[in-house]
Amino acid sequence: MSLTHDDRKVRVGDGNAFPLDPGADVDATFAMVVADALRRDFGNSPAHAKHIARLTGTNLRTVQNWLQAKNGPSGAGLVILMRHSDEVMDAVLDLANRDALRRASAAGHTLKALRLAIEAVLPHLPQD
Repeated sequence: MSLTHDDRKVRVGDGNAFPLDPGADVDATFAMVVADALRRDFGNSPAHAKHIARLTGTNLRTVQNWLQAKNGPSGAGLVILMRHSDEVMDAVLDLANRDALRRASAAGHTLKALRLAIEAVLPHLPQD
């Protein structure tokens, strides 16, 4: 038994579009910035793509699409990338115009590097 014309749901052809800034292509910019950061931090070789895929738990083809800036990572993938890559974290903070957080992050990395250098030198100093 088929439905009569009166029983069918009529869908609207055109709905209201969500107003976005037409001058800003956020998706393409995001994908390109993340791809550049990944290449700076990990490189672009197939071995590095496999390493990134293992870190994030994603498919190798997905990571290759990230590196080619065809698309950007999802939220969960982005968080994992930010855990393992300072370049990605700085790039995302830069996209979000969070310069104060980026400077604080850079200061934290500098302090960590200084602490590691001091710990490496301490065993070689004479004990008086």
